[in-house]
Amino acid sequence: MTRYAAEVSYDGGKFFGWQVQPGLPTVQLALENALSLINGSAVAVAGAGRTDAGVHARAQVCSFDMACEWEPRRLVLAVNAHLPEGVSVMRAAAAPEDFHARFCAKEREYRYFIWNESTIYPHLEGRVFWLKQKRFDWGRAAQAAKYLLGTHDFANFSHAEESVKDTFRTITRIRLYRRPPLIVFQIRGDGFLHNMVRITLGNMELAASGLIEPHEITGLLDRSKTRSDGGRTYPACGLYLWKIGYRGDIWKKAAPRQPALR
Repeated sequence: MTRYAAEVSYDGGKFFGWQVQPGLPTVQLALENALSLINGSAVAVAGAGRTDAGVHARAQVCSFDMACEWEPRRLVLAVNAHLPEGVSVMRAAAAPEDFHARFCAKEREYRYFIWNESTIYPHLEGRVFWLKQKRFDWGRAAQAAKYLLGTHDFANFSHAEESVKDTFRTITRIRLYRRPPLIVFQIRGDGFLHNMVRITLGNMELAASGLIEPHEITGLLDRSKTRSDGGRTYPACGLYLWKIGYRGDIWKKAAPRQPALR
C-alpha cells in the first residue's frame, strides 16, 4: 500500500458537509467512491478538518492508501474523472506511511467573506454572506479581533453542544480587512472548535454595531459567561477552509498545479 496526500477544493453548498452521513452526499463519501473505483477495492479517506454543510474549502487536505503506486498527476486526473460536480482534487503527492491529514496538521486557516451592500451579483450568492445592513463600523470589529490573538479558552465561542474536553486554542494570526463592499476575515490557529469561526464573527459584530467596546470581546471568553451572552452564529455560506499547514513540504513530490488563466 502507498499513502498519498491530496489537496481538495469544493463548493460546500452542494454537500452535507465533509464527513460521511448515511444517505446524504458528502465530500468524504464522494472521494472514497472515486478512489475506490480506480483502486479496485475500498479506500478510506481522512480529512484535515470536518467542514459543516454549506462550508466551502479552497484547500482541504486528505490522506488515503492506494494498492499500487500512482504518478501524482495521473492520480489527480483519474480521481477527478469520477468526482461529482462541486469537488475537485487540485494536487496529490506520495506521503510517508505515518502521515495523517488531521493528526499531522500544525495549523489551519479559515477565511470568511461578507458582501456588505444592499445589492449583490447573483453569482456570488451562496459563496459569500450577503449582509444588507450598512450600519456596521468594521474598524471596531478589526480592533476587537486583535484581542483574540494568543491562547484562550474558546468554550463560549463554540457550539453549545460541543463536547470536546480541551477548549483552549491558540490563534496565531487574525485579521479583518475591507475592500468595500467586500469584508474578508482571516483567522489562523492550531485548531478550531465547532462553529468557532462563525461565532467569532458574531461576537465581532457586537463591536462593529457598538453594542460592546472592542476590548470587551475578551469578556465573552470568561467562563462566568455563556454562549447566549455572545453574538449570533454567522451563516456557513461565507466560510472557507483556506489552508492547512504541516511541518515540512508535503507537496515536494506533487505535480505542479495547473497554471491560472490570465
